[in-house]
Amino acid sequence: MHRILLDTNVLLDFLLERNHYYPESKKILDACDRGMFVGYMAAHSVPNMFLYHGP
Repeated sequence: MHRILLDTNVLLDFLLERNHYYPESKKILDACDRGMFVGYMAAHSVPNMFLYHGP
C-alpha cells in the first residue's frame, strides 16, 4: 500500500472547505478513507492548523 504525506494546506483546504481546492483535497482524503493510500501528516501540521488565521 502506498503511503503519502499530507501537506498542511491540503488538510486546511478540506477542513475549511476552501473553494478552489476543496474538491481535490476531498478526493485525496476519500482515497485514504477507502484504503487506497495511508495518509500521514507531519507533527508540526497540528499546531500550524490551530495557528492558521486565514481569510
